[in-house]
Amino acid sequence: MSHQEDETVEFTPSPSDKSQGNQKLNPQIPIFKGYKIEGELGRGGLGVVYRGIDLTLNRPVAIKVLRADESTVDQRNQILNEARKAAALDDRCIVTVYGVIENESHSAIVMELIDGHELQNVSAVLEPKQIAKIVSEVARALKAAHHAGILHRDIKPQNVIVTPAHEVRILDFGLSIHISDKTESSSCSGTVSYSAPELLQGGAPSTQSDIYSLGVLMHEALTGRHPFSKLGKPPTVSSILAGDPTLPREIKPQISPDFEKVVLACLSFKPTKRPSAEEVHQALLQILIDKPVQLKAGKVQDHVLNRIEEHVETIEKWFDLGMIQGQSRDALRWDYRKVLEGDDTWPTETRKIQAGEIGLYLCVWLAVVTAALSGIFYREKVSEVFSWTLPLFIATTLGLSSYLVQYTTQQRIRPLFASGFILSLVPTLISILSNFVWNPNVNSKIELFSKHGIANKSMFTAGILSLIVSVIRLNQTGHSFYAWVSAALLTFSHGSLLLMLGFLDWSAAGQAFGILSMSISWLSGLAFESMNKPRFGRPFHWTGSLALIIGLFMFGMSPALNWLGLSTGNLSIDKGWSLALCGMVLLLSSTILSRDFRLERRRIALIHEWMNPFFIIGGLGMAANHAIPKGNNDISSIGIFSLLFLFASIAIYVTLTSLNWRARYMLAALSGSAFLLQLIPDFHFYQTQTYLGGCAVISLAIALFSYMKMELSGKQKVPKKTKAVRLRDD
Repeated sequence: MSHQEDETVEFTPSPSDKSQGNQKLNPQIPIFKGYKIEGELGRGGLGVVYRGIDLTLNRPVAIKVLRADESTVDQRNQILNEARKAAALDDRCIVTVYGVIENESHSAIVMELIDGHELQNVSAVLEPKQIAKIVSEVARALKAAHHAGILHRDIKPQNVIVTPAHEVRILDFGLSIHISDKTESSSCSGTVSYSAPELLQGGAPSTQSDIYSLGVLMHEALTGRHPFSKLGKPPTVSSILAGDPTLPREIKPQISPDFEKVVLACLSFKPTKRPSAEEVHQALLQILIDKPVQLKAGKVQDHVLNRIEEHVETIEKWFDLGMIQGQSRDALRWDYRKVLEGDDTWPTETRKIQAGEIGLYLCVWLAVVTAALSGIFYREKVSEVFSWTLPLFIATTLGLSSYLVQYTTQQRIRPLFASGFILSLVPTLISILSNFVWNPNVNSKIELFSKHGIANKSMFTAGILSLIVSVIRLNQTGHSFYAWVSAALLTFSHGSLLLMLGFLDWSAAGQAFGILSMSISWLSGLAFESMNKPRFGRPFHWTGSLALIIGLFMFGMSPALNWLGLSTGNLSIDKGWSLALCGMVLLLSSTILSRDFRLERRRIALIHEWMNPFFIIGGLGMAANHAIPKGNNDISSIGIFSLLFLFASIAIYVTLTSLNWRARYMLAALSGSAFLLQLIPDFHFYQTQTYLGGCAVISLAIALFSYMKMELSGKQKVPKKTKAVRLRDD
């Protein structure tokens, strides 16, 4: 039903409305047996609403008299049928339908009479939380109606009444239709400016179209403006179909980001991306108690997509012009990509966590640790039955909990129990396999937990099976935490495979290469990127990067020079130079990754940039420190080379800093130069006093010279004034 006028109509009884007898004098006012009509309250597209009295029960009522033209007979009959269905709704916010009455030429719906103000007339003086309270009641009532299979189809501020007692009532449920009706029309029967895009395109109404109208209502109540009104002009069908609403916080910054998120989620262009009435209700309750809203960020991506694309183009222009650095560009693009990708509500993505959740996470984690202690580390200290029944009990409990909470509104809790189940599955399977399938060779040197009675193949099997469950769950839910769990289980399974291949019996260099092989998890990250799921590839990139760093460190400490046949004869110096050599590999990888077109790899390059100075400066410093001559021994060529290499590394970091500012490279140059300055006196090139004095004079002189040069280069010659050239001779 469409109202012809949105203005509030005040009731003013006229002399002709004072009695039932006077109705006969006015043929336009219908007469219904048992009711007295006192005056007109308002007019709508399908009829007139009167204030009346139920003479049988002596109570005030509202009587909606439907238009009697022949063209609306079928529509009127449908509305009457739906009014009868709406009468069955029992909710404090839904106006009670008392019944349907008819006379010879008129049909009417008798409803509860509500004294109050329309939401549009009071929203301007309400705080956002007060509006959240009102809309939460509307959402709760819609939830009840939707569960009963009834749609409203005309949610708007004029149909939401706030009583003097601050109660909320929803009008016009007589316009509702039943979801399962075969006669339901695909035509747009609500108010056009509050209709969902699919209705304007001829689609059928649904629960999600009610949610869209609720989103428009929230936007108007919060900002005083329709989300699709542009430049002060009323909204049009084309502006609604464009799907680009004004962001509420652009109009009123005091609106909380979470409240804006709820509004934009309801205004999603695609019905499937809109939340249910239950989700809206729960989200608004979270706002009322200042808790994080648990709606997926992906639900609002429709409205920011165009804005982000414009911003990305601007950012790239700024980067090309040198106005911002690559790191700043990547940080902005990273945040934008999270929104576009539709990140889930896991705390690793939202960076928000409720106080009550911390205890829940901690307890689930402690349960997983308890399963690991019982099934692996303390197996010999507990009974054989207890060692596998306790982990099995923990895994079963967490698994049942994950099943029970999967249909609740606590979206942030859903993956918690399931991930706990998957992690506890590892020690459970290990314990069961160790008790009933495989027993390790106690005298074997390659069994990591042989003293606990656990075979390496038991760990590998448990890791692979748990990894399969985690990947399946990731595919089903799309929660990023399962990607992190999967990456951890892949690393665990890879490590177990190395143990089965005799990792513990390998040489130090062989073990280093074994750890380096774990960086193959990068391939999994690349696979997710190829599927346009870079968020899921992130954990695999990070585990691969961590494996590379640890593997290079182990290779440097093996030491690598011995493996390459370039030993200096001093193990400590060999380790130092080997670490520096591995640091150069990290420096090379960071340089290559920083120029990669993929954002994730450029972010990984930052970790390599921070780590390589520890390898290079630390390794060369360690080598130089162990090359210090002892007693009266002469300075060795190895010591001189160590100092020269340290000096060269400082020069490299200074050059890299000047070419492209990196704070970590500047810190590396500063720390390396201080280390070099401290080491030189121990080599006895000069007397310590002379050396320190010379360093002070030289450093200050160079500083003053650099300052003067900068000052001179900064001064510009004032050009001489020249006469203006005349453009015309006449």
